Amino acid sequence: MNLQQFKKTVDQAVENFEQNSVLKKLKDKIITLKDYENVLLAIFHQTFEGPSTFAMAAAHCDPKNHELKSYLMKHADEEKDHWKWVISDLKNIGYTGPDPSLECAPTATQAYVAFNVYAAQRHPLSRLAIAIVLESIGASFGKKYATALCEQLNLKPNQAVFFFGHGDTDVGHTQDLYDVLEKQHLTEADYKKMIHAAKVAGELYAALYEGAVC
Repeated sequence: MNLQQFKKTVDQAVENFEQNSVLKKLKDKIITLKDYENVLLAIFHQTFEGPSTFAMAAAHCDPKNHELKSYLMKHADEEKDHWKWVISDLKNIGYTGPDPSLECAPTATQAYVAFNVYAAQRHPLSRLAIAIVLESIGASFGKKYATALCEQLNLKPNQAVFFFGHGDTDVGHTQDLYDVLEKQHLTEADYKKMIHAAKVAGELYAALYEGAVC
């Protein structure tokens, strides 16, 4: 197994993600404000816990992977406040429910977060693989579908900050992640675990969105 096979797995995860019911509703122009609210609530815990799992992965890095360790810590810092974008978007669309941070995560979100914790502790390179999948999804669909969402629901950009923000930043992040990856001394076993992580992450993240629609 090698880098090309890993990239193929990531590309397939991105392609499969576009088949989830949220994006289908956007394509069919039948998305509702309640659907959007549910999506924001579904992704909240992912954005809240994600940076911690980057830091956790950094703590478990082998000393020889010092560049990976440095990047994971840097990325944790970059992402640490993105959950506030979700809270802002919820507030700006008129959400009046309980504070998401005090609620339990939906099942699909909990599964995705738990997989990140597992990867961070057992194979930090797999946490990087998961990040590449998510950043690739954000780069491919974030801005495109945020624009469609605003048009269909008559929303302003300050009501879709999370998706617009990731649509802009994830393009650069994806390349940064691959640059870090290509500097590592990877074995076939590493690639095998990373390919598995990319596949599972793609399925779990799509399920997170799938469970959010009404």
